Amino acid sequence: MARQTSETHEAGTSGTGAGPEFSLDRHLFFWTTQLLVRRDRELAAALKPAGVRVPEWRVLGSLHSRQRLSMSELADLSNIERATLSRTADRMVRAGWISRLTDTSDARVTLLALTAEGERLFARIWPMVRAVNEAAIAGVPAPAVELVRWALEQMCRNFDAPATTESRRDVA
Repeated sequence: MARQTSETHEAGTSGTGAGPEFSLDRHLFFWTTQLLVRRDRELAAALKPAGVRVPEWRVLGSLHSRQRLSMSELADLSNIERATLSRTADRMVRAGWISRLTDTSDARVTLLALTAEGERLFARIWPMVRAVNEAAIAGVPAPAVELVRWALEQMCRNFDAPATTESRRDVA
C-alpha cells in the first residue's frame, strides 16, 4: 500500500486537465503558519504589560529549559535569525535577564544563561504564556494535542534526516 503524504492527500486532478489541484485550505503548512501567526499575535498582547516581546520570550523559555546555550543552539531552538538574536540578547543582557558566559571547554564559544532576574521574569510570565497556549488548544482532546505534537516532532526529524537532505539535492 502506498504511503499517503500530505501532498498526495492535497493533490488531485483538476477537472480541466490543467494539472494537480491545490487547495490552500487542505494544505497542512498553511495551517501551521496561520496558527503560529495567531499565537504570536496573542502572545505579544499578553506579554506587553510585562515589557517582554515574543523573541525575548523564546529566549527565556529556551534558556529556562536548557540552562546554557551557545548563540547557534539558541538560534536553532528559538527560530530567531542570528542578527536579530544578537540584538535581542544584547537588550536582554542590558535588562539583566541573561548573562554571557565563556564555555569552559572552548573559550571561543560564548554561552547564554538566565540570571536570577531572568528566572524570576520567566516565573512571572509563564502563566501568561500558558494561558495563551491553553486558549489555543481549548476544545481539542488531549490525545489529539499529543498526536499533533508527536507529528510535528516527527516532521522536524524528517527534515533533519540525512536521506531528506540527499533527496533535496537530487531535486535541485
